[in-house]
Amino acid sequence: MRAKPGLLLFYPAMEHMGGLIADRFDLLKLWKEADPDQAIAERGGGVVAILAAGSEPIGAALMDRLPALKLIVAVGAGYGGVDVPAARARGITVANAGNAHSGDVADHAVGLILGLVQKLCSNDHHVRSGGWVEKGYPRQRRALSAERFGILGLGRIGRAIAERLEPFRGEIAWWGPNQKDVPWQRLESVIALARWCSVLVVAGRGDAGQIVTRDVIEAVGSDGYIVNVARGAVIDEDAMIAALCEGRLAGAGLDVFATEPTPPQRWADVPNVILSPHVAGQTVEAMARLREAAAANLKTALDGGAVLNEILA
Repeated sequence: MRAKPGLLLFYPAMEHMGGLIADRFDLLKLWKEADPDQAIAERGGGVVAILAAGSEPIGAALMDRLPALKLIVAVGAGYGGVDVPAARARGITVANAGNAHSGDVADHAVGLILGLVQKLCSNDHHVRSGGWVEKGYPRQRRALSAERFGILGLGRIGRAIAERLEPFRGEIAWWGPNQKDVPWQRLESVIALARWCSVLVVAGRGDAGQIVTRDVIEAVGSDGYIVNVARGAVIDEDAMIAALCEGRLAGAGLDVFATEPTPPQRWADVPNVILSPHVAGQTVEAMARLREAAAANLKTALDGGAVLNEILA
């Protein structure tokens, strides 16, 4: 009986994301291997595809250990861990999920913005804790129409966020490395955007490096908010926590963290922060679309044909 082609998986969730198509592969499940390096040495020769979250380090060294590899599929929009030039140099196709969950991530980002600016969580606590009875009304919030929304990274998700913010009638500007034909003003740098905005929404690529530095956080300032739906690594998390605790940043809404799962004690005494466990894109509908896109792309490794959302850069 002919051996099945190999599919390399890093996490248990990836087996589910492969859907029924995963049954057509010999699955190399690295999390189950006592010695993953040895498992790759023994079985890597048969691996034709990798299904990954996009953040795993998939570089030239790993590719060279998988001589039959022809496809790397990131199940989401991110592919920051994949060395795309190295893959292309070896004839390996890289694909992601494209726009499959961009709208859902944008919806979540707007939810975090509303929670912060409208003070939904703090006002809920004010009522439940007896603050309304004992202290009266809390400090007034700003109108959404008075906000200046700075979008850091205007890819599919960043653009979807900007489109959703337009009806609130606040100002919108953005920064990204490449000019785009959009109706919103592009400022000259990250720091310029941070100084201009009252809400900095981080939606750029996860492999951009730590672009929200201590200086950027200081520029957003004590009346400003930061929302992050990109990756935790793009923000100096220690500097942000210090700014929140010292009142040098008004608040933050975070769906992603430097370490995931993030330790709960890290946030126990941090004020004015809304946290969610990296679920911005995890709606029922989005996950179904992501599974469909992943399965369709994996099928090309077996049956040929063009992949969806091939990454060329």
